[in-house]
Amino acid sequence: MTQRSAQERLSRIGKLGALTLVLLFIGIALHLWRSSAPAPPKIELPKEPPDLLLLITANRQGKLEVCGCPGKRAEDLAKVATLIQDTANEMQRRGATVSIIEGGDFTGSDEVVPYLLKAYKVVGYQCIVLSPRDEKRLPIIRTNADGVQLLPPTNPENLQTLRVQGKTFSIVLVNLGQPPVKDEGYWQRLLQHLQSLKQPNTLLGAIAYIDRNAAIEVAPRLRGTVNILLIDDALSLTSGEFSPGMTKASKEVSGVLLAALPQSRAAVLSLMVWTNSENRDSYRLEGQWMYAAGRNDNPQVKQIVDEYYTKRQKELEQEMKELMKIATQRTYLPPEFCGECHQAQYEQWLSTGHARAIETLAKQNRMDRSCLTCHSLEFRLRGVVTERRKRGVECVDCHVELQDPTTAQMHGQRPGERPSARIVNAEVICVRCHDKQNSPNFDLQTYLPKVAH
Repeated sequence: MTQRSAQERLSRIGKLGALTLVLLFIGIALHLWRSSAPAPPKIELPKEPPDLLLLITANRQGKLEVCGCPGKRAEDLAKVATLIQDTANEMQRRGATVSIIEGGDFTGSDEVVPYLLKAYKVVGYQCIVLSPRDEKRLPIIRTNADGVQLLPPTNPENLQTLRVQGKTFSIVLVNLGQPPVKDEGYWQRLLQHLQSLKQPNTLLGAIAYIDRNAAIEVAPRLRGTVNILLIDDALSLTSGEFSPGMTKASKEVSGVLLAALPQSRAAVLSLMVWTNSENRDSYRLEGQWMYAAGRNDNPQVKQIVDEYYTKRQKELEQEMKELMKIATQRTYLPPEFCGECHQAQYEQWLSTGHARAIETLAKQNRMDRSCLTCHSLEFRLRGVVTERRKRGVECVDCHVELQDPTTAQMHGQRPGERPSARIVNAEVICVRCHDKQNSPNFDLQTYLPKVAH
């Protein structure tokens, strides 16, 4: 081989090596780009910014983060905090007045309340509206509110209000709690007091923890007095008017704008108000849901969440010993055992027909084996019924993994660190009893939200 051919060969090898390095570098760059976290989805804002914007959350029920299921991670408090602050900052930059409000059912156990309120302070909540369930924890909420206004359920003789002042007008909010829909005397007294709140350039909003059917019945009574009625509607409607899959979350009924409080922890209700520049007494209202999917964690709120779960893990060590003992013996686990920690979920369960399943059978004189198999968890496990009140279709009926020692251990893990596989399959669990013979009209989408917590 001549010297020249050797040099040419070395040159080709060098070029080939350089090309290989370039291709390797490009491959690494592409891999890093593909594996990097995707950019958060763009916040869909109206082209014309509203004059006043209320960002409202609800139904957190004490959960700071949820299980590792990909579709559930958007419910984490730190991700919702990012969505709220990003939206508020952008809207304020565009000239809107923004108020951040908690719409109720935010508490869980007493121990989680201080952490939640600390996070709400970081995010910039102006007011916390208390549902009837939240009101039961009013002392600890007041102790930790740290200047955030509280709006507890009121009555016609004592109307506590929240005023959100915009540039040209304001919104006054009243918390009606769970009003008696059929009580005509109540509504007559209430309307008299609500009329006293009516002022020029002021919209009146009421929050009521009632479902859509009750709200449609109430709306005609409020016409001419209340402009906005926020409702806590737990039904997934086939019409899609308040379905979480829809962007729009409001509808006018009898001259009153009905707006649905978020039923998902990942959702934020954006209640927007536009005024007419030519006629300041004229306005336009619209409610939309926004979702925290794809958001990054707010670092300050994430730190608060981490503090809570670090403390909680230490307490769980002892509790898990008791739970594993029950799971190993595959014995009966009464609902109040779970309620010692999951207070909000236990109280929500008490409001459902599941908690009265045995009483229902007793009233109908149908306490036989074929009915009790579905209506009583204790009967299915022990073959007896020792208690009728606050018993029936219970925690372990749906959370079946708690009876299996191999999966019950996950109960002691931090929610966000649990495996992504979903153990409870609602369709399989529900239709075990709600079959065509016993529940011919059963519809999962309609009935599941009634027991969801």
